[in-house]
Amino acid sequence: MGRARGLESVPLATRTPIAEPLLDPAARAALPEPECALDTSGTLCPFPIVETARALKALPAGAVIRVVATDPGITLDMPMWCKATRNEHLGTYRDGAAFVSYVRKRR
Repeated sequence: MGRARGLESVPLATRTPIAEPLLDPAARAALPEPECALDTSGTLCPFPIVETARALKALPAGAVIRVVATDPGITLDMPMWCKATRNEHLGTYRDGAAFVSYVRKRR
């Protein structure tokens, strides 16, 4: 049986999604005050994104939400979800065992 053709010819770096860099302390200080905070600690994908989408529906355009998650996948998922939904990912940083993301509702 021959090898399947496809991704083996694509360099690994181009196949693996790369998370945006985590915010440094100076950039964290510049984040806006959130109108809403959401704690999804202890849950896994897709729950943090689903709950973020639900919370944003109740907020006006321009509002900022702070999402706390213990799932490290949020470092990839949140920027990609924001891009797909045309919301603004303001940044994500690590705070102990948790990751904190800031999102601005665009529409």
